[in-house]
Amino acid sequence: MQKDNHIVSFLCLSPKTKVFRHLVLQLLIVLVTSFVFLDREKGVISFEPNLVRGWISYFVSMNIAMYINLYILTPKLMLKDKLSSYIFWSLLLITVLVFVVNSFHFYFSPPEGLTKQQTMMFFVVSMFSSYVTYGMLVAGISAFALAVVWVKDNARMEELEAATLESEMKTLRNQINPHFLFNMLNNANVLLKRDAAKASFILLKLEGLLKHQFNSVQKQLVKLSSEINYLNDFLNLEKSRRDVFNYKIDVEGEVENIVLPPLLFITFVENAVKHNPDSGASVYLSFRVDDDGLSFVCENSKLKNLEKRDVGGIGMTNIRRRLELLYPTTHSLEVEDKEETYKIKMYIKI
Repeated sequence: MQKDNHIVSFLCLSPKTKVFRHLVLQLLIVLVTSFVFLDREKGVISFEPNLVRGWISYFVSMNIAMYINLYILTPKLMLKDKLSSYIFWSLLLITVLVFVVNSFHFYFSPPEGLTKQQTMMFFVVSMFSSYVTYGMLVAGISAFALAVVWVKDNARMEELEAATLESEMKTLRNQINPHFLFNMLNNANVLLKRDAAKASFILLKLEGLLKHQFNSVQKQLVKLSSEINYLNDFLNLEKSRRDVFNYKIDVEGEVENIVLPPLLFITFVENAVKHNPDSGASVYLSFRVDDDGLSFVCENSKLKNLEKRDVGGIGMTNIRRRLELLYPTTHSLEVEDKEETYKIKMYIKI
């Protein structure tokens, strides 16, 4: 079974086999149209000029039918759930091609020794036979296109599941790491005697942070409002252990109605905190929901003369790949790395 999957993936997905696939399709059309060279009376193959011209018309018309169906009708109609339109235009395309090709073929190589009525009947039978042949070709190409889409979707889903699992495991190990927990708990312990209220605040926020962290990785989708609260708690905790740390979260639109994969923003915020100066640090987050989708901005101050960090690193590389898998054609991610500020702008069409 696994071997079969590799064969299907090789034939349908690998860019290296694209030319090979088209050659196979051309060979298939040559085999289908080769009956034109058969001399029915003598039962032999003949390459008489009129037959060659008739074959060329069949070969060209079948290529027209195949590629119009493969690159226009199937992706723009069938795969867009416009089945009735797809059937209508496919039938119209086949009808026009069959009529033109048979008329062309009869013009160059008319049947001999037949009455007018017999010639008409022969033309009708030839039309019907061509209609079946073209119909089978179009149906076969459509089935092939659907198989390619199915294989690609399955491969993408498998990759997404693997990437999500890896991201979740990495999140559990690293996002709330032992060093962070140690700092938070140590701060709470120090504050217990001189500022019990602040110590309680730290422990309460830490509890919410951990609860969200562990609950989220068990779900496929979470509310955007829940993610925003999680980021607020994270930044609150960071603020509690720094002398000067300012942050602001702006929210615009109906965030309660938006659901999306969990822990999609924490990597950006974590990087913003990590690359902030120890004093005078600031982080600004913006979430804007409208009819088009979700716009997210994460901007932070940074140390002067700090080397421009590549938009990479394991965290950023993983989040880029995750976005590509989750929203392959409906997201954008921009980076502005200036002397004193670093900004991420992300857009997701939901």
